[in-house]
Amino acid sequence: MLEEFLTSAPAQRPTAVALGVFDGVHIGHRAVLHEAANSGDLEPWVFTFAEESISRAKKGAVRLEPPCVKFNIMKKCGIAHVYAPDFAEVCSLSGEEFVRKVLIEHLKCKKVVCGTDFRFGKYAACDAEDMKRFCKEFGMECALIEKLYDGSEAISSTRIRIAAANGDMKTVRRLCGYPFCIENTVMCGKHLGREYGLPTINQGFEEGYVIPKYGVYVSAAYVEGKFYPAVTNVGVKPTVSSDGVPAAETNLIGFSGDLYGKKAFVFLLDFVRPEMKFENHEELFARIAFDRDNAKSIAESWIESCGAETAALLGI
Repeated sequence: MLEEFLTSAPAQRPTAVALGVFDGVHIGHRAVLHEAANSGDLEPWVFTFAEESISRAKKGAVRLEPPCVKFNIMKKCGIAHVYAPDFAEVCSLSGEEFVRKVLIEHLKCKKVVCGTDFRFGKYAACDAEDMKRFCKEFGMECALIEKLYDGSEAISSTRIRIAAANGDMKTVRRLCGYPFCIENTVMCGKHLGREYGLPTINQGFEEGYVIPKYGVYVSAAYVEGKFYPAVTNVGVKPTVSSDGVPAAETNLIGFSGDLYGKKAFVFLLDFVRPEMKFENHEELFARIAFDRDNAKSIAESWIESCGAETAALLGI
């Protein structure tokens, strides 16, 4: 259960602790998590920050995925528990105080795992080399994980955010190891799609999270335990709405049923075209049908080759 996995209770036995924000839990992050998880008899933990305080910890950066996706991936990497206090609770601690009070006293840490760019302590004054020094002083093992590279550039959450904002979902998939995921409750829409034989599900975007480039995407939707090929529009739907509120509207190919109020996972695979305003509903839904037909085989191919692996990684 999430409340047992995400806990403020102190550790009960010696631990290996992976340190970081882990936004996106990308391939580089998972190298850190796997090192902590493969630490012999030590119980693998993560220290991070409470989700709502990450924007303060990272100077306003928007987040990549909701907590359920983030924590499910951590579980799949072998992490037993996550300790995620509010940033305000620890930001005033010096580097040594953080090591003594959080890692040693609260988490019973015997092994620290972090990236070589990890910073900690008040004003982020300490770096990974300082962590090595503290670990030696207090008798802990320290494993520093080098950055992983994609081409000539390091894999990072910032690169993934930029790629998503540009609609570059192939880069997002390559760096994350899974596609950009929209996970939210299905909202009630205007039911216009049903009138044209193209029913859709509507999902909003939570404040503080990345919104991909407005436009139409080849996608795959995971609902009620199964993947469906799909096509998704991200944006403000200028032909049918004037409220300017961004949302994701997805047509699931081959699905029949009512998903209102239920959770759905929509994976954006490839950018097709920018969002457009049409003269009327007929033109809009004719184009949706065209985009859907072109997206079907691409989405089916991804589902067949990567769907099961992605579902397993995300724990859905």
